[in-house]
Amino acid sequence: MKKILLLLLSCCMLFGYTVTFSSCASKAPDVEEIYDRAVELIEASYELNTVIYGAGLPVYKADSDYAKFTYLYFGSPYEGKYEIVTEYAKFPNVEKFKEAAGAVYSAAYLEEVLLPYLFEGHMTSNGIGGAVMFEARYFEENGTLYQLINEENDRLGNNGMRIYDYSTMRVVKPSNAETCFLEIDSWLEGSPDRILKNEIRLVLQDGEWFLDSFTG
Repeated sequence: MKKILLLLLSCCMLFGYTVTFSSCASKAPDVEEIYDRAVELIEASYELNTVIYGAGLPVYKADSDYAKFTYLYFGSPYEGKYEIVTEYAKFPNVEKFKEAAGAVYSAAYLEEVLLPYLFEGHMTSNGIGGAVMFEARYFEENGTLYQLINEENDRLGNNGMRIYDYSTMRVVKPSNAETCFLEIDSWLEGSPDRILKNEIRLVLQDGEWFLDSFTG
């Protein structure tokens, strides 16, 4: 009888530890635990946002004296559509961009969202029930990176970057131990009086948090 009681007690204790461990393992991080990393990632994303949807990378303008003198675009099938990114750009090729973005964004977000969006083109709604296909903003050919000539691609316009008030950061549902949703007050540089609650998603990858959504 004593052996049975001891066995039952052991099972109860083991069950209790299992429930506790499971609960801890799925618990979302406190804002204090993730604050520094979140700020680091968001700040690092600004440089990438410029490439993704902002002013883009420095290029050799087709109408520049240099391009004319060197016949840079002479006979190019992309003349009037794409311009060549200079070799002095922060990201002169796809690999450099992937390397920098991989230090900020999760591998899944980078491969499934950012790279296709930038280098393969994307489809978006035209606002009247239809869809419009946008060409890739960048492509690389024979070691040369090209950037689409399109003023509409500068989606920052006059509003500039999104600024975050980190003091308002809080962890919200359905956060857990591997995916964290943050809500932070933010505004665009050109509209400081229009404050929005922006939600940013982070995921745990190889024991470290990475952005899994856009910060723009």
